[in-house]
Amino acid sequence: MKLKLAYWTAVTLISCLLINQAVASPSAGIKLKTTEVEFFDTVENRPLKVKLWHQSSDRSCREQVCLPDNQNARKIAVISHGAFGSPHAMNWLGYALASQGWVVAGVAHYQESWVYGPESIDPFVVMRFWQRPQEVNFTIDRLSEQGLFNKPLVTDRVLMLGHSSGGFTTLAMAGAKLEAGKSQKYCTSELGQTDKGCNYGSQRQVAPLSKAQLSQIGEYQTNMRDPRIAALVALDPALGHAVNPSSLREINVPTLIFGSIENDFLPYTVHAKYYADHIKTAQLIGVGQGAGHFVYIDECHSDRKVKGVPLCKDRDGVDRKAIQKQILGQIFGFLNQHMGY
Repeated sequence: MKLKLAYWTAVTLISCLLINQAVASPSAGIKLKTTEVEFFDTVENRPLKVKLWHQSSDRSCREQVCLPDNQNARKIAVISHGAFGSPHAMNWLGYALASQGWVVAGVAHYQESWVYGPESIDPFVVMRFWQRPQEVNFTIDRLSEQGLFNKPLVTDRVLMLGHSSGGFTTLAMAGAKLEAGKSQKYCTSELGQTDKGCNYGSQRQVAPLSKAQLSQIGEYQTNMRDPRIAALVALDPALGHAVNPSSLREINVPTLIFGSIENDFLPYTVHAKYYADHIKTAQLIGVGQGAGHFVYIDECHSDRKVKGVPLCKDRDGVDRKAIQKQILGQIFGFLNQHMGY
């Protein structure tokens, strides 16, 4: 697919709002619900909490989640949150997908997400980037487990979505890999000094890896790809500065990438645009209107800053909810074109 780059204008804003009134609002009689479940990965010896957004049946059932009789068993989506975030910040996306019949699983990444408690958080878990795809793979396995849903789900064509670090996780599930030494070189450059992504872990000062370590990481990276992933949506994805471009050229599933052009966290050309330039199946949507990196999470009311950037307060004139409606319009159009629903 030829790369498509779109910039939003006032006309686009109006058209997307109209689209979303039709596609993102629940029809009369549809009941949306969230259910939180917890699993335990005995292989990796860690818990995994998952937030489900789904339509609900009027009838009770013996399983944990009661889906309606007309649930399409193949409409399965997984969301991966940003670094040290939570699926609880992705309600705008989870509910919208559920309103269109998707069963959506938001993975709370262990040792990153606050949902496990502050004592569980490890600031250096971001260096173990392969852990996130492992958790997504494990979640997909569990979705077809007996006793979870009242009707069996088919997980051979899963939609994968993610924001920031979750955007990289999304792309890694289809084959994106990191390149040894590339991050350190970039993060010590002049441009890297303004890239907030370089402030995670210890990317600026890392001891050289041994051959054995590189071999082990290479094995982890090979196992990140999951053939059940049928389409990708990456929201302002991180780690573009560290990814191997050859691995991106191997991605062959439909891919939709959003990136904030006037980015306050991850330089647009280094991350979102870089990914799209190297993935042959990618469509790139450049988000203007002053949108920053955190416009892709729920509206919130907090003074918290992440690496000096406000999490909840956008630039003057930015309407987070309106921009998210535009994004949903683009996502639903993409899904209709590439997944048939």
